[in-house]
Amino acid sequence: MDKEHELKIYNDAIEFFGNTSQKIMVIEEMSELTKELCKELRDRGNVENIADELADVEITLAQLKMIYNIHDLVEEHKDYKLHRFEKNMAELKANKKK
Repeated sequence: MDKEHELKIYNDAIEFFGNTSQKIMVIEEMSELTKELCKELRDRGNVENIADELADVEITLAQLKMIYNIHDLVEEHKDYKLHRFEKNMAELKANKKK
């Protein structure tokens, strides 16, 4: 699906269900992903269910970024955190070799 069509669907959902409902939905979907990951750690889950719940989380997170109009801000924070993580991993790897 192209990005423009995807954004239209997200916007339609926000307009139809409302901000509060979609915020609740994010929380519910993250909880369902957590449940599936816990099942998998107990050898009772499967990758298909994890992929399904992860898709739901990504869809609802995209809507949350739209609600708060923070897509660019999230990307800035993500870039900063990924660079910090990369640096920390390099330090950990260097210390492990000692």
